[in-house]
Amino acid sequence: MTEKNLFVKLNFILSALEIHQLPEDIGLEVALCGRSNSGKSSVLNALANNKSLARTSKTPGRTQSLNVFSFSSDNLRRLIDLPGYGFAKVSKKDRKNWGILINNYLNKRISLRGLVLIMDIRHPVKDSDLTLLNWCEETNTSVLILLNKSDKISKNQSTNSRNTTLETLKHLKIKINAVVFSAKNHQGINSLKKYLNECLDLEDSPNALG
Repeated sequence: MTEKNLFVKLNFILSALEIHQLPEDIGLEVALCGRSNSGKSSVLNALANNKSLARTSKTPGRTQSLNVFSFSSDNLRRLIDLPGYGFAKVSKKDRKNWGILINNYLNKRISLRGLVLIMDIRHPVKDSDLTLLNWCEETNTSVLILLNKSDKISKNQSTNSRNTTLETLKHLKIKINAVVFSAKNHQGINSLKKYLNECLDLEDSPNALG
């Protein structure tokens, strides 16, 4: 099966409001993280070339659960879409609950192999992003940064934003790769697919390919 068809195979499995509702903690997972206005759902839809795979909304903060997507029939290769963080218009109680849910997931899931951290390229590296990146450093967890919505600014502005992001994060003792990305025109999509292939061993998984 071609790489394109491999990612088209991505399917929604379930939504979990608690860690114990997730699939059994075996296999491999990559988590999609980011602020509520970063465009996580649009990135998922672009990855699978399916505009209806993940629900998108003009109102940030709609993802309130752990949404599980799978590449394989045995569900051993998964993407986990985490609730967006940092959106001021949701209640303090909701923000606290989402924070607890994200924290529990990050610190308890043995199958977690990497993070895709999505940022609005116009407003990268907020304090909440740094908190997550510091966790990656402490746990030596692989991370790919997607600087999304590049279609909204010029090429030069995109390059400057990427350079500024890398300069801001150079103190971290983990390898940081920041990719200029657009869910709208699929800029950077191949870099995302390559990262997922590496983390999830998709090319070597018979169940993912068949």
